[in-house]
Amino acid sequence: MPEIPPSEHIPQGRKWGPWISAAASLLCLALLLQTPGTDGDLILRKLVWPLGRLLGVLALSLSLSAIAEGMGWSSAVARTSRPLMRLGRLSDWSGAAFTAAFLSGVAANTLLWNAFQEQKISRRELFLAVLLNLGLPSYTLHLPTTVAIIVPLAGEAGILYVTVTLAAAVLRTACVLALGRLLLPAARGDCGPGPCIQSERQGPGRTETIRKLLKTSLGGRLAGIVTYTVPIFITVVLLQERGFFRWLQEASAGLITGMAFPVEGASVVVFSIVAEFTAGAAAAGAMLHAGVLSVKQTVIALLCGNVIGTPIRALRHQLPRYLGIFQPSTGTQLLVAGQALRVVSILVAGMVFYHVYP
Repeated sequence: MPEIPPSEHIPQGRKWGPWISAAASLLCLALLLQTPGTDGDLILRKLVWPLGRLLGVLALSLSLSAIAEGMGWSSAVARTSRPLMRLGRLSDWSGAAFTAAFLSGVAANTLLWNAFQEQKISRRELFLAVLLNLGLPSYTLHLPTTVAIIVPLAGEAGILYVTVTLAAAVLRTACVLALGRLLLPAARGDCGPGPCIQSERQGPGRTETIRKLLKTSLGGRLAGIVTYTVPIFITVVLLQERGFFRWLQEASAGLITGMAFPVEGASVVVFSIVAEFTAGAAAAGAMLHAGVLSVKQTVIALLCGNVIGTPIRALRHQLPRYLGIFQPSTGTQLLVAGQALRVVSILVAGMVFYHVYP
């Protein structure tokens, strides 16, 4: 008898999941509506539109993943990154997700979770592949926006900041590949430790394969993602409107002051970049041109703001996506591991810059 994929095992207790999710969502929504300043415009702008866009991206990612697998396109995508994947003993499935991550982190994570659910990759490879995508793919995805903001505002300090953060992204990528070489089994072929992605589907069965994959993705998996994502997203908006993140920003901003730059400049730069990147870049540029901060001090202040802002951004923006795609326990572990790796890499690159730059 063929083994039933994990995604088709439905524990008895899980039938209550949608009801618990709906109850939690309604409770958080009721608390949000009672928050001073909450009106219809805020609900549409901060809840309905962002949540609808997120769920739409998730549904589109699941659909494209199913179509790509059914048509055999995943093999062509995976081949582009196969030489790099060999260094870390990662499979074709991780390679396909790595390539997809340059365009969409949500699509890449969805592809990896599907592969794990279908037992095509191990849990260890799942973790390593997700962490790998937080290196160069994630950095490259946001690089144009970062450069367009920081370089005009901060000039030389902005260029140095981009260079240091790029070095941190390269360091993350290299570390994960090294871990993969240590922790994953040796490759059994060109595709890595697991089987290759099939390059094509034969005959009239292709349409039926795609139909089944779409049914599994949009029927079971999307419903499971929605069960976790909706209440978590509403909770994050509730915390934001109740001032939790504002308090967290104010409490965090004082942690760095007085370390390697003037207190009067560092406190504003750190607080601004924690609150919003453009404001932080503008404040850094203004202080640099006014002579309050030197080029070196400006770069360090921006890096400190980046580090302090990491957990806040993770809670505000990434928590609903990770817990929705990977489910709570696995999603929380991946989120914590990914943010820890990011912070450590920036600290290491920042320390090198501090000691090397005159």
